[in-house]
Amino acid sequence: MLPNLRRLSSIYKPYMGRLITSQVLLLVAASASLFTAWLSQVLVNDGIAKNDSHTVIVTGFWMLIAAIVAGGAMIGAAYIAVFFSQGTAYIIRRGLYEKIQTFSFANFDQLRTGQLLVRLSADTQNVARAVLYAVFLLLYAPFMLVIAFVLTILNSPGLVWLLVVTALIVVGLMWWLLPRVFAAYAARQQRLDDLNNTMQENLAGIRVVKAFVREDLEKEKFGVRADAMQEMAFKAAFLVAFLSPLLQTITQLGRAFAIWIGGNQVLGGTGLDIGQLVAFTQYMALVVTPLAMMAIVVPFLLRGEASAARLAEVYNTKPLVVDKPNAQEMDTAAIQGKVVFENVSFAFRRAGGELDPPAIKNINLTIEPGERVGILGATGAGKSALVNLLPRFYDVTEGRITIDGIDVRDFSQDNLRQVVGIALQEAVLFQGDIRFNLKFGDADIDDDVMMDAARAADAHGFIDNLPEKYDAAVDRRGYNFSGGQRQRLSMARAFTPEPRILILDDSTSALDVATESRVQSAIPTFSNNVTTIYVAQRISAVIDLDKIVLMESGAIVDMGRHEELLARSPLYQGIYTSQLGKIPAAPENVDKPPRAGKKTKNGIDNGQDTAEVTA
Repeated sequence: MLPNLRRLSSIYKPYMGRLITSQVLLLVAASASLFTAWLSQVLVNDGIAKNDSHTVIVTGFWMLIAAIVAGGAMIGAAYIAVFFSQGTAYIIRRGLYEKIQTFSFANFDQLRTGQLLVRLSADTQNVARAVLYAVFLLLYAPFMLVIAFVLTILNSPGLVWLLVVTALIVVGLMWWLLPRVFAAYAARQQRLDDLNNTMQENLAGIRVVKAFVREDLEKEKFGVRADAMQEMAFKAAFLVAFLSPLLQTITQLGRAFAIWIGGNQVLGGTGLDIGQLVAFTQYMALVVTPLAMMAIVVPFLLRGEASAARLAEVYNTKPLVVDKPNAQEMDTAAIQGKVVFENVSFAFRRAGGELDPPAIKNINLTIEPGERVGILGATGAGKSALVNLLPRFYDVTEGRITIDGIDVRDFSQDNLRQVVGIALQEAVLFQGDIRFNLKFGDADIDDDVMMDAARAADAHGFIDNLPEKYDAAVDRRGYNFSGGQRQRLSMARAFTPEPRILILDDSTSALDVATESRVQSAIPTFSNNVTTIYVAQRISAVIDLDKIVLMESGAIVDMGRHEELLARSPLYQGIYTSQLGKIPAAPENVDKPPRAGKKTKNGIDNGQDTAEVTA
């Protein structure tokens, strides 16, 4: 029963003393409440019936003490219940967030942002409420039932059957209704996921919605999701609302039968006296009332169980990229930066675990230390998918990738990503200031290095013009900067930790040609002897690089320098013509001097084309 909530019991072991104390307090509260009901019998029989004012006063005093004890015990139990409830929410939220940080890109392809946000917020709160009511009230009803039955057997044995019948009717109704409530809450949370995904997508793309005047479409889409959630929410709420008055009706009917049957016995002098009858009607109320409370508590437990199952789904999700137990640690200073793709293929994985058709097919590519290589191709050619394999955002499906001859899967991810820096396609900045964002990869880096990185990304100029300069505030996702400024800040962030291998994934797409040219010229100065991979759709971004890799449909179709590809590749010629116009005529009878290369750390002349390609 409630297996997912039971999994939480392990976090309560250090606080078991408090948990036991809370249940003892509930037992005290239940005993005091039923003691008050028993005292009413004494009050009627020995005080009022005999006109004994002393007995009335003494009994009333003890009823007052019992009420104070019951109230105090309930307050203490409630305080402890809140401690467990909020503590559970804190532990779940923190643990879930830490778990999410271990996920790879492939996990986030399957778990959407809206789903994770619902689990971190609404589902966590549902579990916290379930814990609150479980600790505070779950055992209160059993305590009341046991003590009430004992007192009834001792004082009114002829009416025990009526108490049993009433309790069984209540339990039977709950047994019939609660599975339906559970199913309704589970469906409601699923549809809340859909609603939140729609809302998150809309708010993230609200500028596009406004630009294309599609507000009505978005309202209609949201309305469909909201109606679907309302349907299940209404069903669950109706069942819960229906249960409470139904139980109250049963309580009143039980008391009416008790007064009818017991009253005849009192009048006929054949069984009960009036004090016992008064006490029994209170026992009846004190038994059914906690059962009615259970009608409120159990739906919260079921809602919490449904949410706990959804939280467990995230906790049970295994990162699709993991470190080996004996993962190596690279000495970043000793890395030369030679990158080799050996028969690499890759396919994205669907939520069910099956693979999509390959996005990358049998790639063989060698990039020498300090070489500047461009990956060029149309949208969907597989450029980003290819470079995302190098820092292990995804793992290859077939083949392997090596750095200085060692498989990247043999290194820890943290260590690997200190060696391989990347400026992603989407330039996302974080709330804080510019300094915090540029030092995101290494908070201890010197300011001089950070500023040099900003100069290489052509960002220092506009930063220096800001009143606060590098302490200038950055809004959420960097929306207080233009797209081009965000891209330059994103590149500066990738440069600042001084990686040995640098990937720029279409990082100049929002820049004008002049700015792009300045960035292209400045990067080699800052990143001297750093192996650099440029991913681009524009020829202007790669035209001066040591080597250009031309991709189409996930495969390498050609490779060479700009002049070589322009002379022999129809695909490259088509890209050139579409972007830069007519292909210039090759000069005749001109002896071209050999292309000068630059020396790298290991002395390799990068002017020579050392790559071997198999497409």
